[in-house]
Parts: sequence; C-alpha cells; structure tokens
Amino acid sequence: MRDMLHKTREVLKGRGRIILITEHKEDRDSVSDVRKEFVYVTREADREEALPAPQVRIDKFYDSENRDEFFSLRVKGALYTYRHRRLMKIGYSHHLKIRLHWKSQVASPKKSVTMA
Repeated sequence: MRDMLHKTREVLKGRGRIILITEHKEDRDSVSDVRKEFVYVTREADREEALPAPQVRIDKFYDSENRDEFFSLRVKGALYTYRHRRLMKIGYSHHLKIRLHWKSQVASPKKSVTMA
C-alpha cells in the first residue's frame, strides 16, 4: 500500500514557497516513510556578489534493536536570477528524510537489490 501527499504553500507574503511531498509505503518486508521538503525565498538584490558553495549535510543512523534505518540529506544555498529585468537572489533549502522499518529479522536486502 502506498500513500502520497503533496502540499504547496506561499510564505512571506508571496516572496517564498514551500513544497512538501510525503510518502508512506508498506509492503511485505518493510514500512518506509519518505519526506521531501523544498523551501525557496526570494528577495531583490542590488548587485551580484560571489556566493559560497552550497552546504550539504548527510546523516545516517541504523537501530538494530528496532530494525529501523534513518537517512537525512539537507542542501542549503543561494543563486541569482533575473526576473522582469530585476536581479533576484533566491535562497533555497532542500531536505530529504527517509525512514525504513524492517518487519523481518533480516534487516536489509542484499546490496544488489534497489529500493524504489
């Protein structure tokens, strides 16, 4: 069984947008929860400055007692673009969270098997 939810919201009086996608999937061997979150905030910029490289953070955790696996990926950064002849700076944050719970005693399948 697979359940999906998609939400889009505007924030900061139209200057930003949040897109949220969640998925819950249950099959014979496992239960998975996937959450994807995309946040964008725009503002007008006077001039284009050098931007630092995007920040990437990856966390992975495995609980052998409860047979749970957690994975988290977050990317934060900014970019410049022109809109209606105005220079805009767009700050973004992308976040992916995955939780797997294995029902059987065999925790993960062999590495040649991919989870889709």
